[in-house]
Amino acid sequence: LGSSLLRSPDKLQKLVAGLVKGSEGNIPVTVKIRLGCELDTVNCLEHVTKLREAGAAAVTIHGRTAQQGYSRNADWTLIDKAVQENNSMPIIGNGDILTHYEARRRMMETGVDSVMVGRGALEKP
Repeated sequence: LGSSLLRSPDKLQKLVAGLVKGSEGNIPVTVKIRLGCELDTVNCLEHVTKLREAGAAAVTIHGRTAQQGYSRNADWTLIDKAVQENNSMPIIGNGDILTHYEARRRMMETGVDSVMVGRGALEKP
C-alpha cells in the first residue's frame, strides 16, 4: 500500500484505528507519512488530525511528497504547521537531516518532538 494510502485519509484512519484497537493499548502505534502522494494533493495536515483521532501514539512526517522522491529539499514548513495545529500527539520530523546540527536546528525551529534520520545515516554516519 505504501504512500498510496495518502490518497485515502479515511482508509488510513480506519487502518490505524484497527491496529490501535488490536494492540489493546499494549503497543504504541506510530505512523510515518509524507506531505502527500503528489504535489497537487498535499494533505499531511488532514492525515495528522485523522491519525490522532485514530489513536496513533506519534506521527513522523517526511517533508516531501511520494512523487518528489528525493529530487528536492524537504519542505519543513508543513511539518512546522502540523506541530502548531497539534498539541496532543508527538510529531517527528524527517527529511534532510544529515548532521546533529541540522537535527537540533529543525527541532528548535519547528518544535517537533524529535527527528528521524534516514538517508543521512548512510551518507554521513
